[in-house]
Amino acid sequence: MSLWLYLRFPQLPLECQPLQQDYPAVVIERQRVIAVNDEAQLTGLKPGQSTATVRALVDTSQLQLLERDASQEVLALERLECWAYSITPTLERWQNEGLQLEVGRCLKLYGGLTKLFNNIQSDLEQRGFTVRSGLAPNRSAAWLLSHWDENFLYPSDQNLRQRLDEIPLHLLRKAQAGQFLNAIKSLEKTGIQTLGEILNMPASALGRRCGQAFQKWLGDVTATSDNVTQDFHPPHRFYDCLWFGFEIRNQTELHPTMQQLLHALARFCRTTQHQPTHIEWQMLRMHGDTDLFEVRSSEAHDDPEIWFELSRLSLEQYSLGADIEGLALHVHQFQTQNAIVTDLFGESHNREPLHNLVDRLRSRLGLQAINQIALREAHLPEHSQYLSQDIAPLPPSLAGQAQRPFWLFDEPHPIRVKDDVLHWNGVLTLLLGPERLEDNWWQKPASRDYYIAQTQAGQPIWIFEDRYSKQWYVQGILP
Repeated sequence: MSLWLYLRFPQLPLECQPLQQDYPAVVIERQRVIAVNDEAQLTGLKPGQSTATVRALVDTSQLQLLERDASQEVLALERLECWAYSITPTLERWQNEGLQLEVGRCLKLYGGLTKLFNNIQSDLEQRGFTVRSGLAPNRSAAWLLSHWDENFLYPSDQNLRQRLDEIPLHLLRKAQAGQFLNAIKSLEKTGIQTLGEILNMPASALGRRCGQAFQKWLGDVTATSDNVTQDFHPPHRFYDCLWFGFEIRNQTELHPTMQQLLHALARFCRTTQHQPTHIEWQMLRMHGDTDLFEVRSSEAHDDPEIWFELSRLSLEQYSLGADIEGLALHVHQFQTQNAIVTDLFGESHNREPLHNLVDRLRSRLGLQAINQIALREAHLPEHSQYLSQDIAPLPPSLAGQAQRPFWLFDEPHPIRVKDDVLHWNGVLTLLLGPERLEDNWWQKPASRDYYIAQTQAGQPIWIFEDRYSKQWYVQGILP
């Protein structure tokens, strides 16, 4: 049996736009007020009033008068969809004002409906969204109940029909927002006051008075089940933002918001099983350009604490501009999550991975300050190594090669030969070889026989004989 939780955002036109705290704000569409904040309500403003009435009631110099921005509402719903995907994969946008979540299959995971709903309320409150909820076996009833009493969220001894019966007809007319308006007005003229009275009418009489479309909608509302639609597919990028409602004056004020956005990213990564290697922070202004800075990691991961530490270190090198009133987190690309294999009885969890240290140094000193020795496809050893800012995997042809020195000399050191005995810091003893390497035949041919030798002090080294010049050289030191 399906169970749908509808989350309606009645203040979405207002809450999707940046606002200044403690100032009255209204959203206008077609010269009519469609949303007001608490400060505006205290001045007597309410939805449905004209723009002229607004200007008459409130000093416009202290009023945030905003035009409805449908594109921002769509972006806000897209961000909420990605957030809701961490709760259930079965969800969809509904009526362009909220989300339908099928939660019947995930209640055990969250420990029951009450805990799930409390978590949802807490998350949405942190994000600054006002929500009205409805719960029912079908989406139409869940949407309708979200316009009624919040107490109907938690099922009690009442079944769906009993809960619907008490909905007043005037509320039904408000919820429909023009759909079936003539049919509802016609029913009101007959003295009908509740939805239950409509449902008790004979189907034939209801169809003649209100039409088949209205009758079908009533059938959808009273259905005891609903088909589960196709699961939601999240986008291949992540974007989330939060507005402060005031101007940020120091970097420390950004830290709580950074942590909140990074935890949202971590939740998104866990549900999609993808991980980023770099993230982008955007400093938002209500009016003006956006400031950007990137944070990179040597390995893809979704640990919010590590990303926060790297972001904090990068932020210390960043000059905070004026009029910063919001913060956004954007990830353009993800990598498929890799399984981490650890030793059950080992102590590796107590040792910090090397790449974490490298990332912290780069975040503080800059990307160009830290380099590492990397390998490229080349036969001659002096051509196979180079300095790189990125940690790249070994080329396939080099990854399995053993008995290579961990450090090569910039130039091979000549070895003295006396009476067929090799001398370099004492007499050398050959341990293993030869291994022939040839390259550069098209320009200046090179042909070498490589050996592993040992000095008198017991240090293994990597040496070779140039087959053309018959000279011996030390190429590098072995571990």
